[in-house]
Amino acid sequence: MPLLKEDVNITSTASSGFSYQGATIVCEDGSTHTITGKTFNMSTCNSPVTVYPTWQKNTRQLFRVDAQAFNPTFSQTLVDSGGTGTCYNSAGPDGHRYYLKLSDTDWSRVQMTSTSAIDLTDYNNMNINAWCTDSNTRIFFGITKSRSTWLQSPTGVENADGGTFSYVSSISSNSMAPNTFSCNIENYTGNWYIAVQRLYTGSKKNQSCNANYITLTGKTYSYTNRGL
Repeated sequence: MPLLKEDVNITSTASSGFSYQGATIVCEDGSTHTITGKTFNMSTCNSPVTVYPTWQKNTRQLFRVDAQAFNPTFSQTLVDSGGTGTCYNSAGPDGHRYYLKLSDTDWSRVQMTSTSAIDLTDYNNMNINAWCTDSNTRIFFGITKSRSTWLQSPTGVENADGGTFSYVSSISSNSMAPNTFSCNIENYTGNWYIAVQRLYTGSKKNQSCNANYITLTGKTYSYTNRGL
């Protein structure tokens, strides 16, 4: 047992897929001290202590334009009124690699969905970066239990699978600046499919949306929720 004046080093290693983010030191009298590294001095408490490391699930990048292939892959699952959706695993018409391209003709809906489900238990947010060429566009981004279910209907009805979604609406057709938006998924556990839906209500031909990347942000487990 270390002396009460000694420095003590935390040597625990996180489970696969997690990173150490510091620890909470709980003294015998109930007081707490937070550290960001792995070393603390016993004189801080002058008593026996309990150590609660803080672990965070590593961010998972599902794909990034020109840099990383899909993991898992995505494919077009739903389309109506002449819409089309394309997933490029190699260079597309404009030379870019690894992105989702959702295009359409006049009014249409297109949805891309991951080809396999992902265990979301240890993640709290999904993030997507996307842009569109026309402002009469809404992008919906969410999770679903079925690859054959729309995230949202044209009348605003959410999917019946108990999933969640977020969306960007009225994207500027002038700047085509990428928008980043998120879904809070911290209350969802188990396996879910990830979907991107594009709803176009304009009348221009050959308008499209591109998704540049999708990531999952990991949960943090700490003293407050008794992460060990």
